[in-house]
Amino acid sequence: MKKKFLQYIFPSMCSFLLTGIYSVIDGIFVGNAIGDNGLAAINIVWPLIAPMAALGTGIGMGTSVLMSLNLGAGKDENAKKAEGTGITMLLLAGLMLFGILFFFGEPLLKLLGADGEVLTFGMDYLHYCLAGCFIQVFATGTLPIMRNLGASFFAMFAMTAGCCTNIFLDWLFIFQLRLGLKGAAVATVCGQLVTLLFCLYFHLKKEHRIPLSYLKPDHYWKSIIKIGISPFGLTYLPAVTILFMNLQTLKYGGTEAVSAYAVLAYVLSFLELVIQGISDGSQPLLSYDCGKKDYRSLRTYARWTFLLAFSFGIVGGTFIYLFRDVIPVIYGTSKATAMVIAQAAPAFGIVMLMYGFTKSTVSYLYATNRTTLSSIMVYGEVVLTITFIFVLPLFLGLNGVWYTMPTVQLILVIVGIVFRLHTQKELSANA
Repeated sequence: MKKKFLQYIFPSMCSFLLTGIYSVIDGIFVGNAIGDNGLAAINIVWPLIAPMAALGTGIGMGTSVLMSLNLGAGKDENAKKAEGTGITMLLLAGLMLFGILFFFGEPLLKLLGADGEVLTFGMDYLHYCLAGCFIQVFATGTLPIMRNLGASFFAMFAMTAGCCTNIFLDWLFIFQLRLGLKGAAVATVCGQLVTLLFCLYFHLKKEHRIPLSYLKPDHYWKSIIKIGISPFGLTYLPAVTILFMNLQTLKYGGTEAVSAYAVLAYVLSFLELVIQGISDGSQPLLSYDCGKKDYRSLRTYARWTFLLAFSFGIVGGTFIYLFRDVIPVIYGTSKATAMVIAQAAPAFGIVMLMYGFTKSTVSYLYATNRTTLSSIMVYGEVVLTITFIFVLPLFLGLNGVWYTMPTVQLILVIVGIVFRLHTQKELSANA
């Protein structure tokens, strides 16, 4: 079992680790070449860009879980029909999101607080990312499907090729050709295109090809949405957090606080992606054993996933705290921003400690089709974040903004423990 576990976990971890490294390098390039306003612009525009990956992840993971549940139950034909429905949903989601951002992108950016140079930078980034909207939704959504078809290493190569392309083009467009945020956006789209080409190659191969009739949306779309709403929220929630954190850091700390949060958000996102890689890597195993009703194996894989994710959370949190004075230097921030980063870093370290538990718990719940419990944790986090981000600063000022996320995660840890104990009782009763 350990060998099988590692065969799924290792390529997924490596894929998301490289994606996280790209995210960090992208921030370093932007920070050093454009400065604080460039970092602030990306941070403000991110809630509009994030739905591309979130929709792909939500639909892709919803499709993948449904596929593996059916494969585990021996219903191979149903699994293929679910796959076809999921692919069609990805196409429609990409077109829908493109239309919304094309017509309402600039008003939404202004609503998020962008103005002056930050608005100009933000619109440049949004316009070029919008050109690759469909590409990102489809590429992100087909990767988990590939993993559930036993192609974890091929999915890793697809993500690796895209990330390496992205990093090289970031260097070329930002530093050599001086294209600024336009260059960063074009590099992102090109990287996603490379990943998409790998995905299309996989799905068009004869052994993986599905009949065109299966692309017609079936009743499976309801189950895909029901399962996928949690991974969608799990992926998009950081963007919602960024939105409100931007508003409150700007109010209580000014541009330096917004830039400081942008840097810490880059680092936190990088570390969180590794935990996502661990959780997504184990999902095919958890869903398959759940469909097969092999609860003994399910409990074992779930325990290993949790221990690995929680251990990395401890490592990540410690890293943020110990290197809080080094991080601003790497990103090329101003001295004022560096001081704010050093003050805020302990709060973000605490968040990372708890992410190892909360994020892996949510993934476990939706992988085993406990969609109600996973949705309570995901969307409860949104409600708690919105509540505390406005309440705590009234008493603590800027520190209240920084300690909103740790407070929310502490509550989710308690809820997650209750949910995991509940599901363990269910598994023991069914074993």
